Amino acid sequence: MIELPAIELSSVTGGAPAPTGDNAFGRCGPGTSWKFLGNVYTPQCRAHDAAVRAGEANGGSHVLAQIRALPLLPAAIGSYFRARF
Repeated sequence: MIELPAIELSSVTGGAPAPTGDNAFGRCGPGTSWKFLGNVYTPQCRAHDAAVRAGEANGGSHVLAQIRALPLLPAAIGSYFRARF
């Protein structure tokens, strides 16, 4: 059995930012600029962020990466509302 520290466990369950120091990865909303959204982190928002970053890493533009990640956006939005309200 592998024991996980609390920070790693919370990032897996969507409770905290990734321990990499990138506090926007997995946060619901565009980066950290929209403060009114609160600091909600969910696995679905993390999956959307990962898809966008993978698209950019493969040489795509930010806009194209966002378009390709659109199928994951409804789940991310839903997870935000479930976590927030």
